Amino acid sequence: METKNTQSGKIAQSITVASAIILMVVITIFVYVWMDRSKMIDELSTDKQSLVLNLEKLKTEYSELQSTNDTINQQMVEEREKIDVLIDRLKTTEATNRAQIRQYEQELGLLRDIMRSYVHQIDSLNVLNQALRAETIMVRNEAAESGRKIETLVKQTDDLTQKVEKGSVVRIRDTKVVAMTTKSKETNSAKSTAKIKTCFTLIENSIAERGFRNVYVRIKGPDKILLAQSQNFFTVDNEQLIYSDMREVDYQGDDLEICVFYGADKEKFIKGVYTVEVYCGGTLAGTGQLLLK
Repeated sequence: METKNTQSGKIAQSITVASAIILMVVITIFVYVWMDRSKMIDELSTDKQSLVLNLEKLKTEYSELQSTNDTINQQMVEEREKIDVLIDRLKTTEATNRAQIRQYEQELGLLRDIMRSYVHQIDSLNVLNQALRAETIMVRNEAAESGRKIETLVKQTDDLTQKVEKGSVVRIRDTKVVAMTTKSKETNSAKSTAKIKTCFTLIENSIAERGFRNVYVRIKGPDKILLAQSQNFFTVDNEQLIYSDMREVDYQGDDLEICVFYGADKEKFIKGVYTVEVYCGGTLAGTGQLLLK
């Protein structure tokens, strides 16, 4: 009887020990699993916080990017909005959701790649803009230089034109003004004078225009009044002047002697000095004087 009790006690003791061992093993496994899970959660929480920080940093980098291209600027605004949405979603995601956090990490990498492409585009545009600005400056400088050359050329052309115009003016020499009687004899008596004869020579000029031209004579009496039979005009420097008499001549560039007569049968001349002006080609070609006593 004692032997049976002893055996029963040993069996009970063995079961107790086995149960204790099993319990310890279970507790150990539980503790290990719990610690491993806690470690995983801590790591994922750290990854989540790091991911949020990286997204915010990426958003700042997007904000600092500047482009002269409106399309690129609008696209970068849209990328910043995507980052805001991703940050909001990430903050509401449980740290235990490993798959979701890894997906967000992939999206972060994609956004970084997109930003690098924008940086490359902006750098390319900046290089292009710098080249265009340099080319624009060069073109402006060349245009300014061309403008200065053109101004110089125009001035030289104007100067040359003026010289040619001045050189092509026909002048006169040997001006002689005499008074004539009714019998075509020279006189210095005002009482005997019927006409005033003005003779001169158109000087040879190889560059002057050939052909017919009018020669005008203006005679002013001692009283400074212009002698004229009628109101006949000619133009000098855009001004209309009355002439005393005129003559059409055929000038071919050689010396040409001319005489112009002014007066009428009933013309009365007074004593004093008469001033004669001769105009040819719209300019004053020469002058002369006559003294009547």
